[in-house]
Amino acid sequence: MSQILEGKTALITGSSSGIGKALAIGFAKYGADIIVTGRNQERMDETKKEIESAGKKAITVAANIHNYDECAKVVKAGIEKFGHLDILINNAGYSRLYPITHRKLTPEIIDNILKTNVLGPYYFSHASIPYLIEAGGGSILNTGSLAVLTPMPGWVAYVMSKSSISGFTQALAVELKPRNINVNTIMPRMVRTPMLHGMSEEMINAMNPMKPESLVDFYAFFATEDGKKSTGLNVRVDLIESVLNLAGQIPKDQEVTWESVNKFVEEKVKTDDFKEIKKYKKLINFLLRNS
Repeated sequence: MSQILEGKTALITGSSSGIGKALAIGFAKYGADIIVTGRNQERMDETKKEIESAGKKAITVAANIHNYDECAKVVKAGIEKFGHLDILINNAGYSRLYPITHRKLTPEIIDNILKTNVLGPYYFSHASIPYLIEAGGGSILNTGSLAVLTPMPGWVAYVMSKSSISGFTQALAVELKPRNINVNTIMPRMVRTPMLHGMSEEMINAMNPMKPESLVDFYAFFATEDGKKSTGLNVRVDLIESVLNLAGQIPKDQEVTWESVNKFVEEKVKTDDFKEIKKYKKLINFLLRNS
């Protein structure tokens, strides 16, 4: 793989499993050294082993994302190991899917959801930003969810938490732009992760979930030099997937870029969707080159 992240250090929360693990390994293959953090040491060690198999360095630092001091400890350990921090990915997430009045949706669970999905990204961003500034700039990427746009019964608490990340991204992007730090959120559709553990295999297959590995390039782009000027975006993965699918219909003897497919895409998608898609044209070009 192209070493587009060579020389960079990435801190990825929740990188012991699911999307976070896929991002840690994928970013290592692109050349980055990785700070792995989570709560399960055994799984973190497995991630670290795969990163090292890709020829890159990694450290593991266990932490409770609900505690600011522990988040700051992870950042400090990464700086002590690698000397700099270039990329922060706020990926760790937690959910329990119950209707709002369900007896199992206790105040303790709500507290856990909000501390993990809202305070966690705030804590890690707060602790990391001074080092990103010190490095001359960098990238903050958040894991959002398309659930905020397609609400379903039982998702109230999770959607509340992920909706806050969209606003956080836009506000922080404005604040940090003068510091050469871009801030964006990737909003996947359903992804096959441990978060689906309560569902039957039949239910999961019916939702046609994404593989975590398929998201790596969506995140990696924003940490590249080409992606640095893109900031404040809440990236709808479903819309970009529709473009990639349509691009697959272009004759193979033609070069496939945003410039060559945008008119075709405009004819096939809704007007409002196309307006949104145009915000992602640089990302789309990157994905087309790497497809």
